[in-house]
Amino acid sequence: MNDSSITITKLLDSDLEELRKVSQEIWYNHYSSILSHAQIEYMLTKMYGTGIIENEIYNRGIFYDQVLHNSKLVGYLSYSSEIIDSISYLKLHKCYLLPSLHGFGYGQKMLFHIYQKAQAMNLKQIILNVNKRNKKGIKAYSRFGFRIIDSQVIDFGSGFVLDDYIMGYEIYEKLIIQ
Repeated sequence: MNDSSITITKLLDSDLEELRKVSQEIWYNHYSSILSHAQIEYMLTKMYGTGIIENEIYNRGIFYDQVLHNSKLVGYLSYSSEIIDSISYLKLHKCYLLPSLHGFGYGQKMLFHIYQKAQAMNLKQIILNVNKRNKKGIKAYSRFGFRIIDSQVIDFGSGFVLDDYIMGYEIYEKLIIQ
């Protein structure tokens, strides 16, 4: 892996349209064997439509970082600090990278970036949801040290559900980068 060819920086308003284009490429390439075309279309509209990301950033306290490979936007992360049962944790909402860049260690670098954000926020755990059929994602998260801690089915509207594992990573664990 050439670390100098990938950088992770705060997403700027001027990058939102490029993020929307990249999200479509990622979702159609990665999820077409997991979700129906209709569900992908619906989810893209609900998660990336005009005003959705802006609302998350400016009204809901969700951070977005862009992943650049040789200065081109190729992925993104979104995350926030949340509290459940008086426990504060970092919720990783989105962690996406173009499938053509899978297998080069970039995903692990993205997760390490999130680990560093959680540490900077003084949080002790990272939580994420991953589709139960997303074998590549589950493998990547597990390789980093995430463990399945629960599962849930969420009604996403229009007859679609999110059938997910909830994975957690304890910050106090010793971080091992492979």
